[in-house]
Amino acid sequence: MKCLPFALPPNRPLWLVLLAGMLGLLSCAPASSPRVLPLNHSAYVWKQGWTARAVVDLQEMKIPTALTELNVLVGECGLSSGRRAVRPPWREMAAHGRKLSLSVRIGTRQAVAQTGDLDLAEGFDLLLSGLADARAAEIAVTSLQVDFDCPERLLANYAAAIRALKAKAAGLPVTITALPAWLDADGFEELITATDGWTLQLHGTSRPKLGSPHALFASDAALRWTRRALGFGRPFRVALPTYAYLACFGKHGEYLGMHAEQSGFPSGTIQTMPLPAEPAQIRAFLSALADARFERVTGVDWFRLPFPRDRQNWTMQGLDDVLASREMTTGLEIIGSQKGGLYDVAVTNSGEHPVALPSVRLEWNDGLLIGLDATYAWQASAKGTSVTFSTRPFQEFLAPGERRVVGWVRIDANLPITSRLIR
Repeated sequence: MKCLPFALPPNRPLWLVLLAGMLGLLSCAPASSPRVLPLNHSAYVWKQGWTARAVVDLQEMKIPTALTELNVLVGECGLSSGRRAVRPPWREMAAHGRKLSLSVRIGTRQAVAQTGDLDLAEGFDLLLSGLADARAAEIAVTSLQVDFDCPERLLANYAAAIRALKAKAAGLPVTITALPAWLDADGFEELITATDGWTLQLHGTSRPKLGSPHALFASDAALRWTRRALGFGRPFRVALPTYAYLACFGKHGEYLGMHAEQSGFPSGTIQTMPLPAEPAQIRAFLSALADARFERVTGVDWFRLPFPRDRQNWTMQGLDDVLASREMTTGLEIIGSQKGGLYDVAVTNSGEHPVALPSVRLEWNDGLLIGLDATYAWQASAKGTSVTFSTRPFQEFLAPGERRVVGWVRIDANLPITSRLIR
């Protein structure tokens, strides 16, 4: 686009000249345009153990057509659970006709040696053993991925370890997950140069603090990190959440860790903070990626593939809705039942993603309160002609499709009682 200069008469004030120059620069700013290549979508299959029920669920699930690849966990080490080899049901996995890549999750407990160096041998062994198992089952594997939250000071060492792994990877591409904190750290560019690809994790990137607002994923921060990553001039993918967590805190408000579906609560947990994957935030981010300026972002790795009995995950329909740019609505509703002066109240989630349990308020115009009670997740308090069922400090999620009884009140007259959600 050709920019036309502003012509100003002579002897104009300086501020008018500067303003004209700024307007000229704005008129020359590149206009946004749609990306040429669509985003490629994959999903992590993050099962630490495969039960017979989970295998049947895998067989019966209908995976969205937009998901072209599955990234399968084959091992974990260096975490509180210790070393764990995962043996997925390869035949059922391959039956879905998607490309398959393999992942290993490495914690820092043993990986960071006392000398300050890295020892990733255990994790790499799990990854290569998973590859051998897949090939023994005649499964084609497209790439290998290492998920390791390396200390920033050791990124150059991590790069050397990745180069060593590539020599043993039988010619397969080796990729990594990367944290936003690494983008400004020494050694990061060396690390991504050593890999065959990298995924920037945009969720769960900071430690929550009790009493302070915190989100598992925020589109504005994700866009800021993504723009920073574009500056390295290399194609990359981004990881987005479908999964919700409970941040756990002790009696003094100290952060203890995250509770996921397949993990227990950290010892000493007395308070929790729900951290859902908010569909509106994620849709806003995906909308921004549709711009050609984000063309180097080649795809999205979703964490994680939903299974039917997941309580802290989107449903498969919910994931499909987001992939197809359909709005995923919140299905949180009150179910009230009144018989005379007795009012029973429950909440239900008819939506496709988990939501934090809400507080509920009941109100009436006249009549005296005779009695009330709340189920274990709520605590009831009365004030005049109203009762509030507040969630306890140990908060939980209401899973998609779940109905939960909140409590009841009884007044001394057969008068209308109304209810409303408090978020």
